[in-house]
Amino acid sequence: MSSTVAPDLQDRIQTISDAFAAFDESRVAGGSDPTFALDQRDIEDQLERMCAYRVPMDEAVRTIVRKACTDADLDRDDLTDDLAKLAGYGGRPQKATRTMLNSIDEADKWVDVVAEVVELWEPRSEKIAQVGLLGDESGRLKFVVWASADLPELEEGGTYEFESVVTDEYQGRFSVSCNSATSISKTDQSVEVSDGTIEVVGSIVDVQEGSGLIKRCGQDDCTRVLRNGRCAEHGQRDGDFDLRIKAILDDGERSVSVLFNEEATEAVTGISLDDATTMAMDALSTDVVADEISDQLLGRRFRLAGSVFGTYFLVDHAERCSDESDLSDDVLEPAVTARQPARRVLAQELNASTQTFQESDAERAPVFGLSPTGAALNRVLIVGTLTETRDVGSDSEYWQGRVYAGSEPVFVYAGQYQPDAMDTLRNAETPSYVAVIGKHRAYESGDRTNVALEPERIVSVDAETRDEWLDEAIAHTRARLDTHEAGESPFSDEAEAAYGDDVDELIEVVSSLDGHEEE
Repeated sequence: MSSTVAPDLQDRIQTISDAFAAFDESRVAGGSDPTFALDQRDIEDQLERMCAYRVPMDEAVRTIVRKACTDADLDRDDLTDDLAKLAGYGGRPQKATRTMLNSIDEADKWVDVVAEVVELWEPRSEKIAQVGLLGDESGRLKFVVWASADLPELEEGGTYEFESVVTDEYQGRFSVSCNSATSISKTDQSVEVSDGTIEVVGSIVDVQEGSGLIKRCGQDDCTRVLRNGRCAEHGQRDGDFDLRIKAILDDGERSVSVLFNEEATEAVTGISLDDATTMAMDALSTDVVADEISDQLLGRRFRLAGSVFGTYFLVDHAERCSDESDLSDDVLEPAVTARQPARRVLAQELNASTQTFQESDAERAPVFGLSPTGAALNRVLIVGTLTETRDVGSDSEYWQGRVYAGSEPVFVYAGQYQPDAMDTLRNAETPSYVAVIGKHRAYESGDRTNVALEPERIVSVDAETRDEWLDEAIAHTRARLDTHEAGESPFSDEAEAAYGDDVDELIEVVSSLDGHEEE
């Protein structure tokens, strides 16, 4: 059990404890003995355990209270109003009107909805019976049916009336929970589900293999992509050319897989299918098309409109933008990747993250840099001025780049295992603006530990992209500082043990850069 309890958790502990104490006081006043022997430490242990298993707070509270009441052999009618509400047996309007999904913007509210089950996902916990996506005329929202609720099984494509579901929120994303107080019934009501078109904003941090000029089978309308001239179903084929982009869109907190078809690819890059074919013929390779796409998109921020199909966000429209990045919509869940997000980190915070750790002993467990703000840094996106490059290798080429990202430089190193990045550093003009997507690396140099980036890709960008990144990095750094000072960062305790609790220097850097006063 942790030595410190988050304020929200402490509030819930106190609320539960007070409700039990009030119940016992009422029994004593009526001449009976107290019923409950729970204390705050017992409640804290149970709540922390369930929260560690990602059970939403309201469901955790209801589970604890119901269990205590069941153990005490109490029926619903025996409970005080406060205990009944905490147990999920009361506390909602008896004749609630229908709530539209897009109007849900507050947690711990009882609502009634009529919606279609648009999609079901595989539950990640045995405590969850079903999880997926509901849809109505206003939008789509994640839902969870808890196994303890013993509710009827929902069918994909079915329309249902949900009475007494509870709204929930996790990291800014809303959902609804179906618990033992919920009633679900199939309905013939017509629900015209929103087509699922949503807008998202993020930065392209990876253009993946299979992007650019490809060939599809074409036989019997087969759209399979040919691999070495072969279709998995129809064998060797000449195929038909097509143009697409498979990429990763990232907002610094999570990332999604996005797919641009031919039309969307041309709209965002200006490269038509004919252009791509000509480029490939001139270069005797299709790689030139993918490289050009990467050079145009990587590190830039886009607003994408589209919908989720399978594990991809299918792009219908794309445009460059400077809006704040946001990939928090639960509709995106099936397209969310497992890769580490590309954190927006100023040079000062990155260079100060000299301690490293792993969250498990697994062979391929990621290595994180421990930030003084209590954040874990693995993949990082920086955009700044490349001021110097040089070959620092002895037996083979090993290029160093110095990128000014904030108010001090970050060092980037690329060798034979990063051939594209090394080639970029070898041929780069200085000074120039670049975007670097890479991994945090800490290494010993004499009696000190230095930090550098091991680049996955380095691309040239313009001043606008650099300014957009700086604004975003400042905002993300400020948010991490606020969370750390509140003691709510994932690794605040570890950061204070490693670096102390003084982050004034980073605060001053953020203040000096806000508005780009240094320029």
